[in-house]
Amino acid sequence: MVYFARLARLLSKFSDRIAQLAVMAMMLLVVGNILLRVVWKPILGTYDFVGFIGAILIAFAIAYCAVLRGHIQVELLVARFPERVQAIIGSITGILSFGIFALITWQCVVLGNNMWRLGQVSATAHLPFSPYIYGIGFGCALLCLVILVDLIKSLAKAAKG
Repeated sequence: MVYFARLARLLSKFSDRIAQLAVMAMMLLVVGNILLRVVWKPILGTYDFVGFIGAILIAFAIAYCAVLRGHIQVELLVARFPERVQAIIGSITGILSFGIFALITWQCVVLGNNMWRLGQVSATAHLPFSPYIYGIGFGCALLCLVILVDLIKSLAKAAKG
């Protein structure tokens, strides 16, 4: 279990580093587009590039945010329960969260395959959609891995009593 948790943390941290690079790339692209618009002509497809980079940014950062417990949780009521009840509630929410993000991952793969097969591209930059859809699926799969680690911990705590 320790190896599995360490692997999830390492992969999500690496994924977060990619998201950090995406923030820099988005910033440079937008600033470059503004400056070039003033002195010459704008970068074609900036809108498409920013949208794709934003999708990768969010998808690749979400798992590490979960590792750091950075997501918003409402603990006002749950914190008042005994530890075992908290663990049971954590297990239930873990199962539901894992199910939802596993479903999103699966549907991203299905959608990516369909877009790749049909050759769908963006409007102005003519970039294919499928690699970015697969990237979103990868980020959600990584989040599933992190949720699974937390779920196993919650189940163990609930079983201990």
